[in-house]
Amino acid sequence: MGIFSKWASTIPVSTVRLDELGQNPTSKALRDVRDNSGLLEQFLKARKLMPSEDAYAEEIARERVEESGVVPIMMETCAAINELVGRTIVDAHTFLPPDPLRCCFIYVEDGAEYFMRLELRGETPTLVFSERQWRDTVTNDFVRWARRLVEIEPVTINVKLVREIKDAPITAEQVREWFFYLISGLNSSHTPSSH
Repeated sequence: MGIFSKWASTIPVSTVRLDELGQNPTSKALRDVRDNSGLLEQFLKARKLMPSEDAYAEEIARERVEESGVVPIMMETCAAINELVGRTIVDAHTFLPPDPLRCCFIYVEDGAEYFMRLELRGETPTLVFSERQWRDTVTNDFVRWARRLVEIEPVTINVKLVREIKDAPITAEQVREWFFYLISGLNSSHTPSSH
């Protein structure tokens, strides 16, 4: 027989009547899943597979940040600093939803990395300044391999300052203070004022 056949193709049709659906074990099981989904929901939340209640709060914070225009001011300030120096000394990164980070700026000096991150955790956007120090001064590859084998990390991370960004509009002067603090190596004498 060829592609074209005289036989009519048949599609199997369900012979179950609507009044028998309630007695069908499959439909009963599906109804039970929908009705008793509380336990399933708890399990999925515990495994962090469902969005948390904070997801809506993070969206509110993201909208606030976008409306305030703080990210473009931060990016422009970073670009101005790098242009004045003539090379990239502050590295800029931006992140897309659903990542709770909005942007991150990194300054490296004397084996230490200094971070300024704009985070969206909860309804209030937060600015986090932290320092990452590499303790690994060993040049022997075997020692480095042994440390990795026993899971000893040769790095320490210290959070130096956490600032919530309130509803007040952010000025270019405030952003400049943040970058002064970052480039100073998070020196306390350059701690930005709280507005």
